[in-house]
Amino acid sequence: MKKEIMVIHSNIDEIDRVYRWLDKSLKGLVDEEMSQKIILVCQEITTNAIIHGNRLLDKKLVIVTFTVNITSNEIRVKIKDEGDGIKNLPSKEEAMNLDYLAEHGRGLKLAVLMSDKIDVEGNSIEATFKI
Repeated sequence: MKKEIMVIHSNIDEIDRVYRWLDKSLKGLVDEEMSQKIILVCQEITTNAIIHGNRLLDKKLVIVTFTVNITSNEIRVKIKDEGDGIKNLPSKEEAMNLDYLAEHGRGLKLAVLMSDKIDVEGNSIEATFKI
């Protein structure tokens, strides 16, 4: 099992660091399409953590944990902020009715649709991808 952790401040500019880190970590593990899918989901969840969880307060941190489990053929990415957390995510059925032009709510719905499994626990969201 491989596990890596990145800690960022709640600044939108940090999302590019997460993108580059994940892109590098995924090289050789999955094909380009899967890599971009995982990165997109993580960008959406990280953006929500920075904006909604930590309310763009730079002193608050976001912790991104990347885990590869070859035995179970899965990659998990857990994003944790210092906010109050969310109660639940939309179901896959609710996410299917997504309004792509809506101002809010698009990111988590995309994350639900694009991940194989997604869980919320307090102020963290973990997305699982089968590889």
